[in-house]
Amino acid sequence: MAEDNGRVFVDANFFVALFNPKDSLHKEAIRISRKLKKYKKELVVSNFIFLEVVTVVSQKMCKRAALVLGKELLAGKVEIIHVTEKLNRLSWDIFKKVADKDVSFVDCSVLAIMKEEEIKELLTFDKKLKGIAERKFQAYTS
Repeated sequence: MAEDNGRVFVDANFFVALFNPKDSLHKEAIRISRKLKKYKKELVVSNFIFLEVVTVVSQKMCKRAALVLGKELLAGKVEIIHVTEKLNRLSWDIFKKVADKDVSFVDCSVLAIMKEEEIKELLTFDKKLKGIAERKFQAYTS
């Protein structure tokens, strides 16, 4: 197993909570954000996660908020990995193996990217995704 490379894959729900003061996890997201800065973690998302973030913020808050957040993310505050054909196939392979109907294809793409990029840390408020990443990651990605 590779060493921690300082990179953290960040799920959409973290950015949504961080940016939306009305979100029930907003204060927790702020606390975690401060910790990430303190430890100089490099944040990583995929283009799929970017799509989810701006869509959900637009729907829950407003289009202007989504544009502001999208601009920040695109300005280099996070590394954005684009899902290639290879990553799409790996995501599909994981999706076929996961029995739980509540695990999305996007969630499976997160696991595929983490495996390919050797990212060991996942920041998500999604308990199912966190559980797969922590307990069953190897079973689904090997």
